[in-house]
Amino acid sequence: MKRQIEILMLEDEPADAALIEHELSKSGLAFVARRVETESEFLDGLQNRFLDMVLSDHGLPGFDGFSALDLVRNRRPDLPFIFVSGRHGEEDVVDSLKRGATDYVLKDKLSDLAPAISRALQKLEEARQRNEEITEWRRNICLDILFASAVPAGASKPPT
Repeated sequence: MKRQIEILMLEDEPADAALIEHELSKSGLAFVARRVETESEFLDGLQNRFLDMVLSDHGLPGFDGFSALDLVRNRRPDLPFIFVSGRHGEEDVVDSLKRGATDYVLKDKLSDLAPAISRALQKLEEARQRNEEITEWRRNICLDILFASAVPAGASKPPT
């Protein structure tokens, strides 16, 4: 059984957070969300080792989405970060993605959010699998080198 996706949601408007959660529930996504508004709450939420995803508004009083994105990229660089914003400017979207956001979803198109989350988590899983394959490949090369250096000249390597 798959566990629920754990989401840290940086959103100062409870009504917007409720709409986001409603849309995710409607999509059938199994999730639990923790809504935070301040930098200290956000930093506390980042400590959750089971955290799967960050959803963030752009502008909040006293703390903004770009600052949150910078914190995530410095502390947990692989953690998917999706802006969920009412800001419609193409420049905002491009700037967000250039700065390391995983995706950008408009609040008036929340039906795009669940697919964006699924894509982000799929990309993350594929990257983890690639890293595991690379680690295994490196381990095998090291073992081959160690074995080759331990085998006397002229001896052959036993079959594996």
